[in-house]
Amino acid sequence: MSKIQEVPVIIIGGGGCGLTLSSLLSDYHVEHLLFERHDATSRLPKAHYLNQRSMEVLRQHHMESEILEKGSPLWNMSQVAWQSSLGGDGPLDRKVIHKFTSFGGDDGSAKAESYRRDAPLRSCNLPQIRLEPLLKKIAESRNPGNVRFSHNVVDFVDEGDSVLVTVEANGQQTQYRAQFLVGADGGKLVNEKIGAVLEGPSGIADMVSTHFSADLSEYWDDRYFACHFINGSGGTVLESGAMVPMGPTWGRHSEQWSVHFGFSMDDEKRHEEEAIVPRIRELLKLPDLKMDVHKISHWNLERVLASKFQKGRVFIAGDAAHRHPPTTGLGLNTAIEDANNLAWKLTAVTKGLADKSLLDTYETERRYAGKRNCDWGLFTFANTVVINAAVGLIKGQPEANKLRFQALWEDSESGRTFRAQVQRIIDSQVVEFSAHDLELGFRYPSGAIIPDGVDAPPVDPLGQIYTANTGPGNRLPHVWLNDGKKVISTHDLIASDSTFLIITDESGAAWLEAAKKVAKSNNIKISTAVISSSNRNGTFRDREERWEKLKGIKEGGAILVRPDNFVAARWQKPSKEAEKEVAGAVATLLGKSSEELGRIDSHSGTNGVH
Repeated sequence: MSKIQEVPVIIIGGGGCGLTLSSLLSDYHVEHLLFERHDATSRLPKAHYLNQRSMEVLRQHHMESEILEKGSPLWNMSQVAWQSSLGGDGPLDRKVIHKFTSFGGDDGSAKAESYRRDAPLRSCNLPQIRLEPLLKKIAESRNPGNVRFSHNVVDFVDEGDSVLVTVEANGQQTQYRAQFLVGADGGKLVNEKIGAVLEGPSGIADMVSTHFSADLSEYWDDRYFACHFINGSGGTVLESGAMVPMGPTWGRHSEQWSVHFGFSMDDEKRHEEEAIVPRIRELLKLPDLKMDVHKISHWNLERVLASKFQKGRVFIAGDAAHRHPPTTGLGLNTAIEDANNLAWKLTAVTKGLADKSLLDTYETERRYAGKRNCDWGLFTFANTVVINAAVGLIKGQPEANKLRFQALWEDSESGRTFRAQVQRIIDSQVVEFSAHDLELGFRYPSGAIIPDGVDAPPVDPLGQIYTANTGPGNRLPHVWLNDGKKVISTHDLIASDSTFLIITDESGAAWLEAAKKVAKSNNIKISTAVISSSNRNGTFRDREERWEKLKGIKEGGAILVRPDNFVAARWQKPSKEAEKEVAGAVATLLGKSSEELGRIDSHSGTNGVH
């Protein structure tokens, strides 16, 4: 073997999670290597929905422009539907059982307004088969030569003060030494080595996904994000399947599609792939549909959460840490937030700004969020059973199911009542397609935060209504600001090389002075921002007059924000000891005593406040 190369961070896995983490670390100027055993990114569409939280993370790190360019316009993902079929000319064909607005839609409603108001970007739809090459291109451009595909990590050893990593490529093995190792490899190597067991129900169903090209422009509604099929002859909702456009053109002119069926794990028919295409044609009532099948894939529907997210200097993230049913699209989105949480903490520790104990808060925070999302994914998947029950579909009883479906469309008072009740039950699936609070309102009750003793507002148990909150552990509310030259978000206030951000108002001069002194004496950077309703020089103007309602502090109070735009600490009112308050909070959050902070070299070459 050649001489051991040293690097602060090594990432195993070049999927959505690993590539995002790589780009974030590059944005923070942290040297690292990424190794991926495959020669290219995913050849399967896989996940495709990017929620608002993921989009604002990508935006903060200047990764969003090409994703928005290639992703679905909002109009083309603004509805979800349940239909009997796409084609056919029978009396029960092409029937729209129900449809409703998804992800805030674009209909001018109060829900649409909340989606527009609460984040700087709307959700996006772009399958991983198109997303991952973009993420790879960004990661490679920021870290040339160090995003290495066709490199297989075959072993690693945590030696206490570093991690020794063995990598195989082109028939040769090379060793690297890292301060920290992150396994974003789907649980293939790292989990077993650190004893991270994936716990929870697995084998719930065998999902069979068919990725194909076809011209469905005559049958598809431009607004559909997805269409589920119920027609009696197809069995339950899970067995009948759902269809999703995969682009690259969006709406009815999409060239590629995915259809997903569910099978019981003991159903031998799930292996009969030659029957899949005829089944799709039968389901759609398009017997002559020309289909070019790219890939038929099987995947295990499960809800599992790792027993631990870290051990020593080794961490796991993404699918290695949590796997969810696809409902609500939480898999990739949770992985992106894992990367976002871990990136700034690795930055602070590898640059000597924080004690290694800061990294212990990664598991505290992200395992809590991972459990919440795993549970939500299973809950929203299980809710489809309620739709089966509403229609009266029973597995293994095709004739009875057909009769129930015929009764659904009976032209009578009882038929209309039946339809209205089914539509009312289908409406309950909004927990999957408009989980606005679940996506933006998640919080960390403990971790790298300092609670201020103020009770948080109640959480919507159905995940629909997001209530902005500046309490410690919450995402910083998004508000549009004007600095006199351009419009920015509150999420743009923290500089990429800052350790923290302090937000105050025109009466908060003491906090600004405290930030300046703490930054200078401790050789760190603290961004500052004064938000006001006036046009005074040196302040940020609240363009829509929302900050005053959301800031959660009195005149002269202050908010301390982390690099991931989560609130770390909050002071409700002015303090005569602002410098002591800020210094103490910074020391606590970074796991350092005030004396230790004064000796830190940030490796940045400059001090001070932005």
